[in-house]
Amino acid sequence: MSRILLAVVVVAALVLMGRGLGEQIHFENTGEAVAAARHGARSIGWACLLLALAAAYGWLVLGRSPWVAVGLMAPVVLCGGLTWLMPDSLWGVLAALVAVPAAGVAVLVVLLVPRR
Repeated sequence: MSRILLAVVVVAALVLMGRGLGEQIHFENTGEAVAAARHGARSIGWACLLLALAAAYGWLVLGRSPWVAVGLMAPVVLCGGLTWLMPDSLWGVLAALVAVPAAGVAVLVVLLVPRR
């Protein structure tokens, strides 16, 4: 049951991160675009918090491999970190092409591979 809860939290966090990254994309610096980008940054921040908690739970409570935690922390470090360091660039959005599949593979490992 706890594995399914972890998977639901990770999927919800990835959806929240995807929506936040989508709001980061704008072509003109209008007031509405800047407000949407700020809202997207907050969404990415909440998603990073959820993913960090899920990584800690999977590693410390469920006893999974540290590599599962690394996979779950990839979006936090890459997407969240790049959005925080360079909020006006699209590097955080491009990093999602690598980071989100890493978190997806980590969730599949938690769900499909039995604990040793």
